[in-house]
Parts: sequence; C-alpha cells; structure tokens
Amino acid sequence: MSGECMISVEHIKKSFGKLEVLKDISLKIREGEVVVIIGPSGSGKSTILRCMNGLETVTSGQITFEGIPVTGEANINEVRREVGMVFQRFNLFPNMSVIKNLMLAPMKVRKLGAEEARSRGMELLKRVGLADKAESRPTQLSGGQQQRVAIARALAMQPKVLLFDEPTSALDPEMVHEVLDVMKDLAKAGMTMVVVTHEMGFAREVADRVMFVDGGVIVEEGTPEEVFSHPKEARTKAFLASVL
Repeated sequence: MSGECMISVEHIKKSFGKLEVLKDISLKIREGEVVVIIGPSGSGKSTILRCMNGLETVTSGQITFEGIPVTGEANINEVRREVGMVFQRFNLFPNMSVIKNLMLAPMKVRKLGAEEARSRGMELLKRVGLADKAESRPTQLSGGQQQRVAIARALAMQPKVLLFDEPTSALDPEMVHEVLDVMKDLAKAGMTMVVVTHEMGFAREVADRVMFVDGGVIVEEGTPEEVFSHPKEARTKAFLASVL
C-alpha cells in the first residue's frame, strides 16, 4: 500500500473514569487501504473508531486526519465531512423516508440542492440494491436493508474514509452476507475503510491489514495471511482458536 497517510493515530490513551480502555495505540491508515480490527468484546476496538472521528475525546496522544488534528469543534466538523461512519445500530431517522435520510446531510453540510442530493441518493440506493425502497420508512425494512441504507447514507457525503463499527453484529445471520457484499464491493472500488468486525472470513478475504486488539493495545498486526495463518503472539493464537 503506497497511498498517502490519511489518518494518523499517535500514542492515544482513553480512559472512562478510572477505566483505561485504550492504553497506547498508534496506527496509520493509508489511502485505499482496508484495515480490519479484530479482538474480544471490551478490548477497545470500537473506542479506537470513535476517537478517530471525534465521537470520543482522547485522554492523551494525537489523531490527525490529512494533517488536521481531530480536536476542537471546527476541526471535528471538518473531519466528519470526510470520514463517514456506519454504526452497529443503523441510526437512521425513523420519521423520514429512505431517500430523505440520504439527502439530509449532503444538503445541510455539503450545501447540495435538493435535486442533486436526490439524484445522488438514488444512484447510491441502486448501488446497494435498494432503489425500490426509496420512499419506504426505515422501519419497513429488514435489518440488512437498513444497514445497506446506512452505508449508502454514509457514501452520500462522498467521504474519503469509511469507518464501520461492527456493522453486522445486530443482524440476523442470514442478512449478514448482504451487508458484507456491499462492503466487499466498496473495497474493490478502492474505498479507504477501517472495519471493526467479528466476521473473520471477511477480514481474511478483504483486509489489506488486520489488527488484533486486546486489553487496549494492538497485540499484533499484519496481512490476513500473517495474522490468521501464522500468528506470533500467544494471545492472538488463543483468540483465533476461540473464534475460528
């Protein structure tokens, strides 16, 4: 991966009260790279993502996005324009149609006209296979469909990076593949992605790099081949033995 460094995380720590969730995390995300973060529940994986887009403030250390520090309201708003986030629980506006969900942020933040926002939204719904659901309410859709809408909504802002926080963990097993398929297509199209997931098959197939996080530190990182087939650390081996 020779892309430019987009997100730089340097020695960040994060505590909630007395609980130190991130102990010393440093990583770089390059343009066009797909980085998958794996690890047990409570290891700090989601907190890393939430710090990256300013949803959580780091206790110490620094995060920059294309050289902009992710601190202070003005900077964080600028970063969020370029860094999309897809959550575990879709976070769609239930009182708005699917297409309105996609139009809202581009009109408010990117100042797009309604017509352009709608036409971009429809293109993206086509891309995730849901053009026929444009006028439906989110509550009328299955979990897998809602998550695909949430991905389309994140893409509507034309972000440079997409962060996925366990995007399939709230879904019924038979719906998981439809969301992972959309994510695989994005990866093939060159989208820069950071994905926290329990889907080891996806990590193995799509990631450029896999990071195993446990106890608030990056225990091991490497290519999927290195991490899954030749893990070096005992903790990595034990974790993989429990999930594979």
